[in-house]
Amino acid sequence: MNSYKDIAYTILKEAGKTLHSKEITEVAKRKRLLNTNGKTPEATMNAQLVVDINSKKEKSRFVKIGPSIFGLNKNFKEPKIVIKPANNGKIISEDFVKNSIIKWLSANGWGHFQFGDLHQQGVDIRAKHHQYSRYFLVEAKGQGKIRQADEVAFVYSLGQIITRMKTNKTTRYYFGLGLPDVSAKIALRRLPWQVAKKLLLYVFSVDQSGNVSQYSWQDLKKVQEFKK
Repeated sequence: MNSYKDIAYTILKEAGKTLHSKEITEVAKRKRLLNTNGKTPEATMNAQLVVDINSKKEKSRFVKIGPSIFGLNKNFKEPKIVIKPANNGKIISEDFVKNSIIKWLSANGWGHFQFGDLHQQGVDIRAKHHQYSRYFLVEAKGQGKIRQADEVAFVYSLGQIITRMKTNKTTRYYFGLGLPDVSAKIALRRLPWQVAKKLLLYVFSVDQSGNVSQYSWQDLKKVQEFKK
C-alpha cells in the first residue's frame, strides 16, 4: 500500500501547485490511491507531511506554505533507496519523541501543529483540537547516554512545562510531558497524581518503535498507590 507521503508527492507533482491536506486526501480517495479505514485520513495526511518537514527540514520533499497547505520542495533531490537497520538498542532522540507524539495526537483528533525551538519561548509541540476550543501543550525530551540523564529529562521537562502554563476562561489547555519510556516510568512514580489532576497534566511515553502511551492522573494514581 502506498504511503501517505508518496501519495501526496504524486498528487502535488501532478497538480503543479500547492494544495490543502484535505484536498490532497480527497484526490487520493477519488483516484483510489488511498486505502484506509481511518475516520480522519485528512488529519493523518496533514500529520505525516508536518512530521516529514519537521524532521527532515530542507531535505524533505515538501514545504508548508500555510496552515495545512503544502507544496513540493524545489530543492529536493531524489535519494537512492537505502535499507536502514532497526532502531533496537539505540538512544531515543528528542526529535523522535516529538514526531511520535505528533503522529499520536493527529490520530486522536488534534491538529494545527506549531513547534518551538531554542530561539523561541514556547513549548515543543502546540496542538489544537479539531472540534473543540482546546489546546495541548507538550514539552519533549530525549534519552540521555547515562542513567542519571533519564531522571534529569523528567525533571527538566516538568519545570519547563510549568513555566509555560496558562489559563483561559473560554479555552481549555491540556499539558504534557513527552518522554522516552525509561524517563516516563520515572515520571509515573514521582509526579504526584494530585498535581497532575489539578494542572491537567499528562505523561506521554515513547518507545524505540515510536509507539506512544498516554497516562492521565488516574493512571498515575494507580501506579503510585500500588507502590505503597
